Amino acid sequence: MSIDDDDRDGLNELHPAIRGLKTVCRCNNVKYKTLERVIRDGAKSIAQVASKTTATTGYCGGSCTPYIQRVIDEIHGVPAPAASKPASTDQGEKPWWEK
Repeated sequence: MSIDDDDRDGLNELHPAIRGLKTVCRCNNVKYKTLERVIRDGAKSIAQVASKTTATTGYCGGSCTPYIQRVIDEIHGVPAPAASKPASTDQGEKPWWEK
């Protein structure tokens, strides 16, 4: 059970017992529960999480890094950045897929 990029956003909707079993870092097989424990025990940066779990240090080059940063921010109470809105068409044109 690994977390695809599309699935990472839906992770918090899972039951906590299931969420804890999910693999966050596929390269080093780091589970969400391990990540959560390390962050609650005081890790406040990607480097601290990496040194305690080896997450983000795999052969892929750390593709899990943005997700792990969101988990750190969430646990430490840092608000998530606002979602950006797609650019509107000011000329009244329809998007290319509606033409």
